[in-house]
Parts: sequence; C-alpha cells; structure tokens
Amino acid sequence: MTRKSRTGSFEVERTTGTHEVLDRLFVYGTMRQGQTARSLLANNIVRSVPAWTSGRIYAFPMGYPGFSDAELAGESRILGEVVWLSDLAATFGLLDAYEGEDFARVLKEVTTADGHTLWTWIYALSNPGAVRHGTLIEDGDWVRYWTEHA
Repeated sequence: MTRKSRTGSFEVERTTGTHEVLDRLFVYGTMRQGQTARSLLANNIVRSVPAWTSGRIYAFPMGYPGFSDAELAGESRILGEVVWLSDLAATFGLLDAYEGEDFARVLKEVTTADGHTLWTWIYALSNPGAVRHGTLIEDGDWVRYWTEHA
C-alpha cells in the first residue's frame, strides 16, 4: 500500500508492506570461487552466477584487490560473481569485520552473464585516494591477475 502526504513544499511517499531484502553480494577478488577468502561466506551461499560491473580494481601489495567506483576516465569491466546469501546478519557481520575500515559495503548495479541487471552489495574502498598505493588491474579480472603475479 502506498500513501502520499504533503510536507511543506514537497510530496512524501510512504510505502508499507513487504520489501525485498537485498541478499546479494558482488564479489570480485579474494571471495570469488577458488580464492582465499571464499571460505568466509561459502556455507551461506544459496546461489552464485558470473557477473560484471563497471569501475576499477587495484591490486595491493598485501595480496588483495580494492574496488573504486570513482568517476574516472577509462573505467573497465570488473569480473566477478553475484552470490545470494542466507543468514544475512551473521554473514554481513563477519564480512564487515573482515573488510575493516578500509572498505565500505555499498550498493552497485551489476550485470549477470545472461544480461540481467540487478542491484547488489559490493565492498568498495572507503578512501578512494588509497588507489595510489595499488596497481590498476587493466582487464578487471583479479583471478587472472593473481594467477599471473602470485
């Protein structure tokens, strides 16, 4: 049910009822299939599909990538997966702690391999200036980069 009301000079729309819970996460680095941090969420993955989004990822000397959505020329296609998760409170609590203050969980539109677009959570660098400490992964594929440089 949608109810509209006026407050001052603008109209406010309030919606009641159920809303979709955003239980999807786009993973582009160490949480991708076969990577070192996949075990953090493996038991809570309901489903997973290949996907991509726009932006840039950077490899950091500590052995992980960071995503930046800053408006930059030359954005590339970031390869990864959309994972649907169960037990959201526990999973996101664990992942937020793992990512720490260097990353923020934000919403981002991604495209699945079959062409569908959808909104997901993604962990992005909380300080876009941190990219100066990383190496741009030109083709947006962390797994390929890590395999070649590890």
